Amino acid sequence: MNEKKIRAQKIKYFLLGVVAILGLFLLTGASLDNEIPTLGFGRYQISSWGSSLGDKGGAIGVFIVDTVSGETKTVYTRIYGSPGKGTIVKNDLKKPFISIR
Repeated sequence: MNEKKIRAQKIKYFLLGVVAILGLFLLTGASLDNEIPTLGFGRYQISSWGSSLGDKGGAIGVFIVDTVSGETKTVYTRIYGSPGKGTIVKNDLKKPFISIR
């Protein structure tokens, strides 16, 4: 093969590669609906926290995070002191702390 044919083949394959890559880039981002899909599972996550308030006291709580909207809501808060003396500040779930899952 002469040099002109080899150069023409290289240019042809290069241009085919460029067209293929551009086609891939254009088709990868194509979508007809603009809605953000919502997840049917794992949307809400629950987390607990605790803190010491000195030698004989502390606080515990639970909050829920909506992973789609980013909203966080505290659903349980309890402040406790010496044994037998504690105050439930908030209990939206109507359950004891140990049974919240």
